[in-house]
Amino acid sequence: MRSISLAGMVAGAVLAAGAPAQAIIGGRVVPPSDPLARSSVLIVTGDANGCTGTLVGPRSVLTASHCVRGARVAVVAFIRSGRIVALTPVLAAAGHPGVRGPTGGNAPIDVAVLTIRDLPPPGFGPARVGGREPQQGSRVTIAGFGRPRLESMRSGGELRRVELPVIQRSPSGYTALGVPGLFETGRAPSACQGDSGGPALSGGHVVGVVSLVSGPTETRGCGFLTIAMPVVSIAPWIRGAIASGESRAPANPRVATLPPPRAPEREGLPPWARLDK
Repeated sequence: MRSISLAGMVAGAVLAAGAPAQAIIGGRVVPPSDPLARSSVLIVTGDANGCTGTLVGPRSVLTASHCVRGARVAVVAFIRSGRIVALTPVLAAAGHPGVRGPTGGNAPIDVAVLTIRDLPPPGFGPARVGGREPQQGSRVTIAGFGRPRLESMRSGGELRRVELPVIQRSPSGYTALGVPGLFETGRAPSACQGDSGGPALSGGHVVGVVSLVSGPTETRGCGFLTIAMPVVSIAPWIRGAIASGESRAPANPRVATLPPPRAPEREGLPPWARLDK
């Protein structure tokens, strides 16, 4: 579990715990025809919740680096209307090296680019990264495959989205998203389990990666504050990681499909996973 100090970022909010952002609380289901559904994927590393990612190249996925750090195997699942329609293994993961902080230390950037083996199936394609950094008071859309109900491990697996206002940016670059007036209820719109790595979008571009949720321990942070890692300023690094990873990937890739029932790619799928027959 990761944590971040948020003292002073949101006046009047009592934040007791920080954790990897995990299902969209208070959101709505994204229809298959929406561009967001065509670029969003699930990342499976053996975690029961998984993570969310965004296609940003023919065989590249943008996500949070903590989603794949230390993982021995990772698989990307393509989901349509809550059902997995194709799987492909991750060949490589490039985590951002971080940036030099004002005191000379290295400030981490919770962003990674994954290279997958196969091409996306029909109906899926990359989103655009970059655009303009959203300003305080503006609104961004976050999305993910996480579970919308903490009490149900099987409630995840359907892509949901919610629009959140930008509250503030910390000196380290994290962007705080949420509705402060609802924090005390514990049911504010937010990310939750399974949404880490999902996109934060503004103006038709991916401008951030969902990184953390923060709130009381009893809600695992869900229903409070969502923290996104901005990517506009590191878009050149992302483009370089895409080009480098795909240049080293095997030539003549096939289109991702569902592997046979006992194939390694099917191992570690979360308990809510529903495969097309």
